[in-house]
This record gives sequence, C-alpha cells and structure tokens, in this order.
Amino acid sequence: MSRIRARRVAFTLVELLVVIAIIGVLVGLLLPAVQSAREAARRAQCSNNMKQLGIALHSYHDAHSALPRGNFETDGTGNGFSYRSWQGFSAQTMLLPFLDQVGIYDQLNFDNNAYNAVNAALGRNKIAGFLCPSDSPRFSNAPGNSYVVSSGPSMFYLGGNAGASATNPVVQTNHQVGMFNYRVTVRFNDVTDGLSKTIAASEIMHGDGENGTYSLGDTVRGVGRPGGFPNSFPTTAQVEAWGDSCSAGAASNSRGDSGANWIRGDLNQTVFNTLTNPNSPYPSCLSCSGCGASDNWGMVTATSRHPGGVTVLLGDGNVTFISDSIDNSTWQLLGATNDGNIVQTN
Repeated sequence: MSRIRARRVAFTLVELLVVIAIIGVLVGLLLPAVQSAREAARRAQCSNNMKQLGIALHSYHDAHSALPRGNFETDGTGNGFSYRSWQGFSAQTMLLPFLDQVGIYDQLNFDNNAYNAVNAALGRNKIAGFLCPSDSPRFSNAPGNSYVVSSGPSMFYLGGNAGASATNPVVQTNHQVGMFNYRVTVRFNDVTDGLSKTIAASEIMHGDGENGTYSLGDTVRGVGRPGGFPNSFPTTAQVEAWGDSCSAGAASNSRGDSGANWIRGDLNQTVFNTLTNPNSPYPSCLSCSGCGASDNWGMVTATSRHPGGVTVLLGDGNVTFISDSIDNSTWQLLGATNDGNIVQTN
C-alpha cells in the first residue's frame, strides 16, 4: 500500500521570518515617502495661507492707500507713544476684515490697547489661516500664530521716552527700513526696490510654551547687542558675534512663547527681522532680561518646521520658498524697501 503524504499548509519559522523581514524593508522604504508626501501637502497649505495673507495686504492697501504698520497704536488711554507701545495691535489684527474675520474685528475696542480684557479675550480666538499645519501650537492660553510681517534688516523696537506723542515719535525713523515698521507707514510706491524683490512676511516657529529651559523655537533674553551694532544693516560678522552670545545665554534666560499671539504688534509674535538667515543656527534673541515676551529690540529671524528653508510672501503677493543657505547680505537686502540694492529671491 502506498503512503499518501500530507500536504504542508503552514509556513516554516524560517519562511515566516523572511516574510517579516521583507515587510519591514518595504515599510522602511515607504515610510519616508509617505512622510514626505504629507509634508508636501502641509507645505502647500502653508503657502496657500500665506497667499491669502498677501491678498489681504493688497486689499488693505486698496482700501487705505497704505499698509498697516507692524505695531498699530493710538495716542490714547493705556496705549501711549512711550514705553507702552508694546501694547499696540499687530498688522495681522488690522487685516482681519480682509481675511473673513470681520466678526472678531468689529468687536475689538481700538480706543484701548491689545491687553484690554475684552481685546485680550478676542485675541485668544484661534484663526486657522494664521497657523502653519507643520507646526502645532503648544500654548495653554494663547491661539498661536505662524506668520510674521517683515521689519527688514532693522531692530524694529527702538525704545521710548515718557514725553513721546504722535507728533514726537520715539524711534529713529531712518532705521525703519522694512515693509512693516514700528512707526513708519509704508505705501507700495515707497518700495522702490520693487514689490517682487522685497519680503513682506514669512514664518515663525512656535515656542514650547515653557519658560526657563531653552528648546528650538524659544526666545533667549538678556543678551545685549555688541558695541557698535547698528540699528539696521549690520555686517555678517556683527550678526554672528551677537548670535554667538545669544547661543551662550540660551541656558540661563529663555521664554517659550514665540508665535503665541496674533493680536500684538511685537517682535517674535507677529513681526520678524531679516538680520539673521532663515532657520538660523542662532536662537531668536532680545536684549532685555526682565521685560515681557517681545517688548524690546533683538534678532528674530524667520523659522519653520519645513526642511531646508521658509515660506516667504513677497510684496507683490507672490509666495516663494527661500533656502536656509541664502547669503546673509542678500537676505538682509531682500528685507529692505528702498536701499537701492535690487536682489533676486533665487
């Protein structure tokens, strides 16, 4: 009688291990592609957000024949033109009616400051168009803001004095060289270097929401600028010298509220400058050690979670991506409106 062999219906252990190894290799190959595709989609949404911001800027200019300042203040109670200028409203706040946010804008009390209880409560509204999908806010009591307007290669905040008023400005206006300044209003015809060759806005990375311990995106405080550092157009060597000092001071005094608010017209909240390169190896840095988050002069560059660079809105409304490796002098000049040096974005 012949034997009938039973047909094997299961994998051997070796075969199973081989299959698992193959699946692991395939997952390892596919996962980066999936992550890359997701980041590409997030970056496209970020670019679209910035494009909408550009449309709003042009609509505002059409309505008012000027751009909003980086810090909108009134010469009234609680606002002042002295040291309380940091309580002024942001350019983003002034653009709300042109970003389908009339409901919030109409409730704001512009007879008072951005810290007024009513205004502060309205400023906690999270606005999707102000948030880059590649960077989630980590703040317990703030909405987050990813898009910052450019003050160019200048310090932006240049101090104040008690006797200042609307007719006696406290900042050195000759150093207010960006499209969005502390006291100088800009019109499109003031941008003689060309709207297509001048930065209007870019991105800022959110801080970690904690103070004291530095992490990527946080702001270092209490590191004064080196002697001889100008209020605008510093040399690359001067930028690097201050940057080295800021890096050394990161462990002792930092704040994690970068990009926390859209309502306030402050550096590191709604304004940046083009002193240091995008995603600079140096942390954002302010001279004041005991002041609030951003009410002082400093180096606050564009930062993002996008690999290799930042999304940039140009004055003509076009959106482009600028590499971290851009020449520092070129980056500074792209931030200036009328220095006479016309440079390309790529």
